[in-house]
Amino acid sequence: MIRKDCAVSPVVGVLLMLVVTIIIAAVVSGFAGGLAGSQEKAPQASFEVKAGSQDGQLEISFEHLGGDPILTKDCELITFLTLPNGTVVKHVQTPSSPLGRGNTNPVAMYSRGPHLTDPQKYAYPCNPIGADVTLGTGWVLSGTDTLGTAENPAWFGKAVWLPGDVARTYHTNMTANILGLVSNPQPGTDAEYSAATAILNDAYTKNSNVEIKLLHKPSEKYILDKKIVLRK
Repeated sequence: MIRKDCAVSPVVGVLLMLVVTIIIAAVVSGFAGGLAGSQEKAPQASFEVKAGSQDGQLEISFEHLGGDPILTKDCELITFLTLPNGTVVKHVQTPSSPLGRGNTNPVAMYSRGPHLTDPQKYAYPCNPIGADVTLGTGWVLSGTDTLGTAENPAWFGKAVWLPGDVARTYHTNMTANILGLVSNPQPGTDAEYSAATAILNDAYTKNSNVEIKLLHKPSEKYILDKKIVLRK
């Protein structure tokens, strides 16, 4: 009588296990590779960040020293200001944050800073203007009830920061707003801005520390992460 053995030989079993292992490894590798390939990469750039004063205005400037273009529409500017009394004020400036006010009466401008200041590219998006000058895109005279809906290409959230560009807060009011000291920046009252700038002036006088981060939202990675000292 001839007996049929249906059992798998040890050699065939090992080969089958090897094939299964290879298939599983290929699937896992492909899945991991797909995840890695779909993850956004943060742009790389070097910045010099400085606090100071110019023409009586307290400001913070961001100079793009080199690297990739920075699309501010993809970024959030996060600040942690440590006041002289030890209180830490956190603020997140986004591409849709309320506009802040620059000058006080008789002429006020609203913009979303920090904004680029190259007059060849953007005119003067944060300079005062006279009544005899035509209002530029996104500018509003003090006393009007509504703000224009147009966005200036120099504003944070619209601008692309290129190597050599300098973005500035420019005015004391704007600096106070970006550091989270103005509770209602748009339209904001004289009293609100006066109280905020008084706190800011004290912080500059006493050399308070500010931690500044520029977050690239698509990748959730920081392009900039620095600490500066406020100085006049």
